[in-house]
Amino acid sequence: MEPTITLEFTADTRQHLKALEHELKQAHGVQVFYVEPKDQTAPVLISVGIRRKDEQAELAIRHVAHTLYDFVHSASEEGQRTISLVTIEGERVNIASLAYEELRQIISDAYARQ
Repeated sequence: MEPTITLEFTADTRQHLKALEHELKQAHGVQVFYVEPKDQTAPVLISVGIRRKDEQAELAIRHVAHTLYDFVHSASEEGQRTISLVTIEGERVNIASLAYEELRQIISDAYARQ
C-alpha cells in the first residue's frame, strides 16, 4: 500500500505521537506506519494510507482530517511545533494554521491522485 500522506513532526511532539497513531488506526480502511528515528533532531514520520473506495474512503478521510485537526489544536496550546503534511507528489504544507475543511480537502485531493 502506498501512503496517501505522510506527516512530519519536529520539536517536542514525540510524547503525544503514539496516542495520535492509535487514534488514526481506529478508522476502518486506514493504514498507519509510525517511524521514530534514533536521532532526536530528525522528524518523526507517520504515513497514512487510505485503502477504501468511494463512500468508505470519504469516511476514512474525514476521520483522519478530524483526528489531525484535533491533535494540532490541542498541541498548539502546549507549545510551538512544526507539523507538516507531505503528499505523495512531495507537496509540503504546515497544517498548524489550517481549518478542518482545508485539511480534509488536502487529504482528499492526495487520495484522488493516488
